[in-house]
Amino acid sequence: MKKLIWIAMVLFCLGVAGLALAAQEQPPAPVPADPAATNFAAVYPTVQEKLPPLPVPPVSMNDAKATAAYIAAVDAYLKAAQGYIDASGNDVNFIIRERNAAIESANQVVANYNAFFKLEEKK
Repeated sequence: MKKLIWIAMVLFCLGVAGLALAAQEQPPAPVPADPAATNFAAVYPTVQEKLPPLPVPPVSMNDAKATAAYIAAVDAYLKAAQGYIDASGNDVNFIIRERNAAIESANQVVANYNAFFKLEEKK
């Protein structure tokens, strides 16, 4: 009976030690992408750089000249903002197309690599 208890205790201790060891051996975490990584050759233009100053409403609507200037400034600001939005949308679409081309190219290289080693294994 003592042998049976002794064997059970040894097995229990080995099981606990195995679990503790398995818990310590974590797979390495994937390397996160560098948030500062970029393919831009120059700094992307900010909204503040591309848009005119914010239009300032006139003190009074009774001043027709100031009100007309304010309306024109708002119109110019909105046209400039729409231009920036359209251009940045085009930039994003270009970047997505180029990223997808890079992914496709990398996948092709991996497929060629795998095919090469499968051919070597058959010889």
